[in-house]
Amino acid sequence: MKLNTLLFGALLIATCSLAATAIASDDLPAKGQVQVTKVKVDGVDTPKFVVRTVMDLPPKKVWAVVSDCAHYKDRMPRVAASDLLKKEGNIHTCKVTIRLPFPMSNLTATTEARHEESDRRMKRSWKLVEGDYKRNEGSWEIEAIDAAGTQSLVTYTVMAEPKSAVPDFIRESAQAKALPEMMERVKAEAAKMP
Repeated sequence: MKLNTLLFGALLIATCSLAATAIASDDLPAKGQVQVTKVKVDGVDTPKFVVRTVMDLPPKKVWAVVSDCAHYKDRMPRVAASDLLKKEGNIHTCKVTIRLPFPMSNLTATTEARHEESDRRMKRSWKLVEGDYKRNEGSWEIEAIDAAGTQSLVTYTVMAEPKSAVPDFIRESAQAKALPEMMERVKAEAAKMP
């Protein structure tokens, strides 16, 4: 009798987990699509961008790319230089230079990022320490969306406002174009991970 109760309990938990995954999947971006949403933030002129996509890759492979700021130059588009300056526990201090088209100057930011990791969910959230920005903050979040952990919902959130006088419409247009390209590059780089 106890064995039947245990089996029923395990089956109930598994069924609830699958139901929760199915419900959550209604909110996922369409397969192969990169969803870019511009969000107005109260009290701030700079919008926040939220970029979401589903990758047919385990979260740990995606995390290997987005958590390693020292290799952004090799793995991310438009990165001219990248360096991990310091790591203390789960806090990573990084310096990254973004390449901008002529005649604009490249933008460099030193950020402090907090890493949170579990088997099915990882998050890297950063804030500006110093650099060519008034504001530069955001996060990478990677979450397994299937029971086997072979698919990931990847969410990138960023609110970046350079100190230089870049017209809003040019900055926002460039971000809207660059963000899907970045997700595609992350996917390609993550597919190479062991």
